[in-house]
Amino acid sequence: DFKMNSPIFNVSYKGWSLGEVVGYGYLLDFTDLATSSTQTYGLRLKGSAPLGGVKVLYTAEYATQRDYRDNPRNFDLNYYLVEGGIGLSNAEFKLGYEVLGGNGTVAFQTPLATLHAMNGWADQFLATPAAGLKDAYLSAATTVWGTRLEAIYHDFRADDSSTRYGTEWDLQAVKAIDKTYAVGAKYARYDAKNFSVDTDKFWLWAEAKF
Repeated sequence: DFKMNSPIFNVSYKGWSLGEVVGYGYLLDFTDLATSSTQTYGLRLKGSAPLGGVKVLYTAEYATQRDYRDNPRNFDLNYYLVEGGIGLSNAEFKLGYEVLGGNGTVAFQTPLATLHAMNGWADQFLATPAAGLKDAYLSAATTVWGTRLEAIYHDFRADDSSTRYGTEWDLQAVKAIDKTYAVGAKYARYDAKNFSVDTDKFWLWAEAKF
């Protein structure tokens, strides 16, 4: 358990032809964990545009994170995301590059994020390593016989050195039975190079929406 006093703002604008623009700020003041107190400010653009018979998809984001309030450490770190893709009538392909900066002692952290959804489903990077994280990834998704299929490949490396952390494959299939019920299966395989250990995870689930 922890206590914090944390003003947060998140403002979006959808009136621009290029896409939705979101500006945000997270001022996290942890009362009992001062080394986690940070101030983060960022800007994100996400949009799409028709091109011939396909849809071009794009996302760009930048954020800066610094020490805040009683944090005894002094740092100024950056976050970058660039993602492009193509959307077809029944498939979607994306290529992305994400960087969470690190200086060998402190790294850009996202404690309020839905961490399992980011940087691989094997959960090797729930906390960013001190050397930072570079995640180059490819993804493909489609629907076959009413089943949503998705595959993602990650190449993980350090930000402040040439260290290669590892690679990962993520696979998922979700079948909607009707408007209420669905079943799914998910598999993640992390192949360690110079960070953590080889990891395999597998999920089976059923869900109901009311």
